[in-house]
Order: sequence, then structure tokens, then C-alpha cells
Amino acid sequence: MKVFLLIAPLLSVTTLWSQGVVGTVTDLVIDQPSDSAYAVHTSIQPAIRLADPRMTLLPPGLRTKADPENRTNFFGIRLLPDLAAHYDTSLFYRAAAGFSLEALYKAKFYVRAGATVGWSTREGMNQTHTAFLPLHNRNEYLYTDVRARIAYTPNRMLHVSAGIDNQFFGQGARSLIQGNQVAPNPFAMMRVNVWHLEYGLLYQFFHENNVPLQRRDWKFAATHYLSWNVTKKWNIALFETVLFQPKDSTFNRAFEVEYLNPIVFFRPQEYSIGSSDNVLLALQTSYTFKKHTLYAQLSLDEFVLSEIRAKSRWWANKYGAQLGIKGTLAANYRYRLEGNVVRPYTYAHITSGQNYGNIGHPLGHPLGSNFAEILAELHYSGQQQLTWKAYAVFQLQGLDEGTISWGGNIYESYTKRPMDYGHTIGQGITMRTVRLGCEVAYQLPAGNMKVYIDPQIAYRWGDLSARITPVVTAGFRSDLFGKRRRF
Repeated sequence: MKVFLLIAPLLSVTTLWSQGVVGTVTDLVIDQPSDSAYAVHTSIQPAIRLADPRMTLLPPGLRTKADPENRTNFFGIRLLPDLAAHYDTSLFYRAAAGFSLEALYKAKFYVRAGATVGWSTREGMNQTHTAFLPLHNRNEYLYTDVRARIAYTPNRMLHVSAGIDNQFFGQGARSLIQGNQVAPNPFAMMRVNVWHLEYGLLYQFFHENNVPLQRRDWKFAATHYLSWNVTKKWNIALFETVLFQPKDSTFNRAFEVEYLNPIVFFRPQEYSIGSSDNVLLALQTSYTFKKHTLYAQLSLDEFVLSEIRAKSRWWANKYGAQLGIKGTLAANYRYRLEGNVVRPYTYAHITSGQNYGNIGHPLGHPLGSNFAEILAELHYSGQQQLTWKAYAVFQLQGLDEGTISWGGNIYESYTKRPMDYGHTIGQGITMRTVRLGCEVAYQLPAGNMKVYIDPQIAYRWGDLSARITPVVTAGFRSDLFGKRRRF
């Protein structure tokens, strides 16, 4: 509870600044049953498509006026354009195109697949990251966005899925457990609903590019969670994730069969096999009242209570916290106010084969660790095709200095820390950033495609010289795969 109180005073305005532009998270259309709020666990995305003909099975972006809302069978193919021009400190462009396929059979079998291929002049932070980047200089490269999800839901209790895609845990604009800003990754998932509970198992395959050796170093993750809808308005969920590499300095191993056990606790299991794998624990909760939702997350990488009580600021007390509120102000206006803080060295490990990341990007918050931020968003969506979103972000971040790791970059080993005690958020090269922006989009009448422009301005100051950076992005895209969760 003390951690939550730490970020409560931060709630005011905010987006993000890192080594590039951090894109905002778009929404996912959630399919909800019409009769039971207890059966839906909306903090786990993408949402389950229950085997229930009363569900809204056809995504709104694919409906026409002649389509009924409820379908048990569907097949469709759509184009996926992705054209964008972006300017911050230099001009960057991306030109790609592809197609998507979506099919539903008897409200039980569901397939969604898409492939986009094109050319990009650099890997921008405001785009979908490529699953398999080339193992050479990436100033210009072939851009690909390939993802697929095959699911089977035989009844209301069981749902299994597999493919290559992202996951998202939480109600926030960002997730401190696992967000969808990283490249899509291979996965297998099972979700079981009983009473007000949902139990989930998730197995994922990540990798890092080893450019000097021209190879991809794989690492695996196993996650299980228990989500409890205490009431129709209040949800609590517990998560446990272990991330491990199949090869280290002492021996080679495949996917640990011990971690396939669906009811085991990972930390004791990790000790039993004598490994130094990375285990992350997390708690999240949300409460809905009227047209508003209050939500929170707490992630624990390592934690010793005696050091917390001693106020020693020990380096290995690694945790993050999120507190936010979102809701509807009027018929067409929605808002979000959110604060996030993450201690130094959280999500980091000895090597990149054990840290909580994928292909150079954090799995949790895009900024990694050693930061605090506040963000505010205001969305407008009218009856016509025009929508806009205004946002503001304040962010405090501590950057590394030379060969010393101050705990901000999760890809730097925590063995490079300068000391064991006295670590605070924002330590190192302290920088502050305020970013203001407004995205305006127009939905085209045919298909789920839109044109958009997103002008921003950022002011950065601190231990490095202050600067103002204007940023503008304009393009044409499909939102079929971009929508991750409903506001």
C-alpha cells in the first residue's frame, strides 16, 4: 500500500521520452457477453471469444449495415496498408502493405492472421516492432509485421490459443506486467473459467539479436495468473512469470519441463533445479463505479521487506507501481489519468538472456526502469468518422553514465551498479520531459482504415542541455490489428 501512496501525488498530466518517440497504446474491441459480467476478465487481453452465440462475435470494424451483430460463422480478408512519415530530429518513413484474414466457425474456432511487408528507414518507437530484425546494420531494413492467433473455445469454461502475437495485462495505457509495444512473439495459452475465477497459462518464446555472432539467442517465459471477479465491478488478479534462457555458461537446456506444471509456484521450482532464472510477481486490481474505472498494478522483481523497513534503498528491492483512473465524461468524450513509477534495476538481470525484454525492448513499460511518469488523455469519438485524442505527459528518468549502470536500461547488467545502497528513482543522469500532442484521425467509409496526423512537441531538460523537439507523424493505416483494448 505504501507503494501506491508514493505515486498518488503524481497524478496530473503526461507521454514518454526515451531514446525516441514512444507511441501511445490504442484500444482493443472487447467482446462481452450480454448476460454475465462475472464471465469476462477484461484485464487480460486480447479478450476471450466465448462459445456463446449471444456474444458480439464480429468486430465492429468489419461490420456493414447488412451484418447482424451476432454471428457464429464468418470469413473475411482485408487489406492492411501501413504508410507513415515521421519527423523528430530527422525524417523517417515507412511504406508497407499486406492483408489480414479473420474466420470464425460455429462460435468455437477462431483464426486471425495478418502479414505486412515493406521498407522502413529506421525502427521507430511509434510503430509495431518487427519480430525478426536483420542481423546487420538497421539504418534501412525490410519491415515486416507478421502475426497470427488460432483459438478454440469449446464452451464457456475453456479457451486455448496459439500463434505469434502480443499480450496485454492490465487496464492502463501502459502495463508494468506485459505490454504490447514489443515485437509479436510465438506463444501458447490456455484460459479456464470457473465460477468468478479465471486461471490462465501462457508460454512465450523471446529472443535477442546477437549481431557479433550473427545469431538469435532464444529465451523462454512461462506465466500463470489467477483473476477473480470479486463482484461485477471489482477484479483482483495475481501473476507469476519466470523467464529463462535455454543456454548459459554451464549447460544447454530446452524449455524447462518443470515450468510446464500448471499448478507449481515458479520460485521454489527455480531453486529446486538450481537455476538463476528471472521470476516476476505482480498484482493488479480494478474497480468500476458509474462510468469510471479506478485501477492499479504492483510488480515485484525482487523484494526484501527488512530492507524496505530499514529505508536503506537497497538496489535489489526492485518493483514498480501504477495507479490510474479512466472513464466517460460525456457521450463522446473519454479520459484517462495515470501515474507509473519503477525502481532502478527492475526487470534487469545479469545478461540479456535473463532480463525481462524481447529484441531490445522491455516487456513491461517502454521506458524500462528508474523512472516516474504521469500521463493524461482525452478522447473524442463522434457519430461521424472523425476522432481525435489529446494527450500530455510528464516523465522523470535516470539515464546511465558511461560504463556505470544506474538502473534505467534493463539491457545493462545490474552487476555494473556503482553501489548497493542509496538508490533512488531518477538517479544517474537525471532528465525531465514534458510532451504535448493531439492525434486526429479520419475513418474511411470502406474497411477498417484511417488517415491520421499526430503533431507533438517535447521539452526536455535536466543534467544534459535543454532542448525543444517538434515531432509530427502522418500516415494511412488499418486498425484491425492495432486495436488492443477498449478504453
